Amino acid sequence: MSNYFTIGMAGHIDHGKTALTEALTGVQTDRLKEEKERNISIEPGFAPFIQEEELEVSLIDVPGHEDFIRQMIAGVAGIDLVLLVIAADEGVMPQTKEHLDILTLLGIENGCIVITKIDVVEQELLDLVVDDIREHVNDTFLESAPIHFVDSISMKGIPDLKAALREQLTDIKKRKTKPSFRLPIDQVFTVKGQGVVVRGTVYDGTVRQGDKLVVLPSRQEVRVRQIQRHHQEKTTASKGQRTAINLGGVSYEDIARGDVLVRDDFFSVSDRIDIVFHPLKDIRYKIKQRQLIKLHIGTAEVMGKIIFFDRNEVNVNESEDILCQLQLNEPVVTTRGDRFIIRRPTPKETMGGGWVIEPNATKHRFGEMTIEALKHKKEGTAKDRIFSLLEKEKMLTRDDILKQVAISEKEFNDVKAYLLEVESDLYTLSSTVQYIQEQITTIIQTYHKQFPMRIGMNKAEIVSELKTYPLKLVDFVFNKLIEAKKIKTTNQYVSLFHMSPSLPPEWEKRLKQVEKDLIAQGVEVDRWDELLNKHHIPVQIQKEFYLFLTQTNRAYVFDDERLISKIATDEALNKLMAHTRYQNFNLQTAREVLPLTRKNLVPLLELFDTLGYTKRIGNERTWMKKA
Repeated sequence: MSNYFTIGMAGHIDHGKTALTEALTGVQTDRLKEEKERNISIEPGFAPFIQEEELEVSLIDVPGHEDFIRQMIAGVAGIDLVLLVIAADEGVMPQTKEHLDILTLLGIENGCIVITKIDVVEQELLDLVVDDIREHVNDTFLESAPIHFVDSISMKGIPDLKAALREQLTDIKKRKTKPSFRLPIDQVFTVKGQGVVVRGTVYDGTVRQGDKLVVLPSRQEVRVRQIQRHHQEKTTASKGQRTAINLGGVSYEDIARGDVLVRDDFFSVSDRIDIVFHPLKDIRYKIKQRQLIKLHIGTAEVMGKIIFFDRNEVNVNESEDILCQLQLNEPVVTTRGDRFIIRRPTPKETMGGGWVIEPNATKHRFGEMTIEALKHKKEGTAKDRIFSLLEKEKMLTRDDILKQVAISEKEFNDVKAYLLEVESDLYTLSSTVQYIQEQITTIIQTYHKQFPMRIGMNKAEIVSELKTYPLKLVDFVFNKLIEAKKIKTTNQYVSLFHMSPSLPPEWEKRLKQVEKDLIAQGVEVDRWDELLNKHHIPVQIQKEFYLFLTQTNRAYVFDDERLISKIATDEALNKLMAHTRYQNFNLQTAREVLPLTRKNLVPLLELFDTLGYTKRIGNERTWMKKA
């Protein structure tokens, strides 16, 4: 299965982010009329950077102008690695600092620094810029980040940067995500003849063509009509992938940037959230009790008030975490652990950020009791801790949960209804089961596409691809899919329920003729490879067609070099049955009704044994079942 990553491009206006994006990808991301006229990025621009079977990487060019900081926040909220772009002729600028603060507050852990426009400065100035950068990134996640030197016009340094990014991505651990599907929407538009299309980066889970989803917070049900990734139609999109989804069941007026597409009720819709807030040290103004703020979470931008329970203001230069609450003017879609940014509406500045500890908060009293309760909540409720543990361990016994989460039996029993019981006293999460179901169907779907002539994929191979999950849990999910008629099994092979082996259209005519010739030869069959070569069937198709005929019982293995058609086999079987009248018979009796050479008669009788019609006892055979 492929690895999916998103790289964000951040930095001050006119420091060459868009030009660098084009140099790396060949894609011009400034597409709006206003962007071209003003020569600045307004909306985040997305481009495919690496599109390979095992690695898929998208690049986001986020706006650098102070007036478009909200688009910048929306653009970087789901990235795995960031390029902090700084122009050689200007060095660190105000938006450079603010973008670095925002990236840090959003929990971005991986990145590098790219100095652009190196052809326009002397080496002496370049050295000063590097010293300035190192000073500003000190004590941030970019403190030890590599610095790359490029010029997007002459392409100097671009090949080396590409190679370095590829290498850096191989060392990145994918960010923890929830199994349930979530896509915060950052663009909505219509396409003539198709209807509403939304764009976004998949934060969690997987979506498939035909899925039924819900738009939050409006709770409107929609259907996925089509999925595209970088203008290519796909059947699925998974966490980390930039995607466009054509939706049915919704009008353009009923959906907007900031809405979220989800599959189930895993995520909360709330206008009051308890948070851990980290104020920036160098804010210009105090933060006062119940002050008006602007919250950026995912792609949503919502006004509200910040409520403290142990103070009435936060002074400049304070940078300790504060347990507090946000009362919002509109509901947002969130879950525990989500990162956010808080900005001052006027005068504009980034005040700080943090993470959500309770998405469905209630009103609290001012005082130490509330702070103690929030501290406990920060560590997690019993449900939070159990869910967090099961997200990590996938499946545990009741005793293991009680021990590892350190809760009482009563607390466990209160949460038990939210868990899925695999068997007696063995539990998992329904979202984990849903995620494994999606993985299994995706694996099988991919296999069908690659091997359309096969009856299905060996179950052991599927289990091997899911080796990070307990075998008992995987078997449980397999049974769930079979019960729901999503998949079916034939011996050790697994296939999608409505899928059957089929011949590839480009070879269908020739392959049907091969089968026709095989049937015409009856029991006196030629070598299989000679029959295939007669019709000029390439080697890679020969093996697949062999499996197609044998797995679907259209033909049987006659000996090491030959196949025999089912039609010829059944015809010979019926003749022998009629002649012997189901009485025991020997080789001579069989030769009387089937005048064949020993080369053909012996393997035919052995085939009847293999199929369970006869059983050899000494020099005779006895009938085991009727044809």
